[in-house]
Amino acid sequence: MTSWGNPWPVTIIAAGSACFALIRRNVPAAAVLLAVPYAATVSCNLVKEWVERQRPTLECASIQADGFSFPSGHAVGVTTGFLLAAFYFSSQMPRAAFTPTLMLAGVSAEIVSWSRVFIGVHFSVDVLAGQLLGAGWLVIAVLLLQHQASRRLRREGRQQLPAAGDEPMP
Repeated sequence: MTSWGNPWPVTIIAAGSACFALIRRNVPAAAVLLAVPYAATVSCNLVKEWVERQRPTLECASIQADGFSFPSGHAVGVTTGFLLAAFYFSSQMPRAAFTPTLMLAGVSAEIVSWSRVFIGVHFSVDVLAGQLLGAGWLVIAVLLLQHQASRRLRREGRQQLPAAGDEPMP
């Protein structure tokens, strides 16, 4: 499970959701779906380099990880990537699918995030910080998507309104 939080799976999810948005001719949403997970990863790497916290040194660790520990990049990636893709996809589906889709993404993100502590490559605070950083980027993305969707609806609504001179006379 922990490998789902590696850069490639998260990138594939982000690219896949962006492609879906492009198929629906929603270029601004595609940009958000690509740019926000990338920005989350960059910010995570900047914090790691600034804090320079060493990883746990456990003899029982099942794998070895490179780089610094704080915050967990896997937690940032899955919190932003999984939940953002789920939010976008579920907003394009029937309303009944919204909550189950987000719950599945949330549970998956939790399992991947906490697996990093279980296998001995992160401290709990690393995962919590990664989830908070990812959640912050997720909020930004959702606000951007909602703003873009409301602008699109207003624009489509204006196109459907009849011109003032087109209304029938009583």
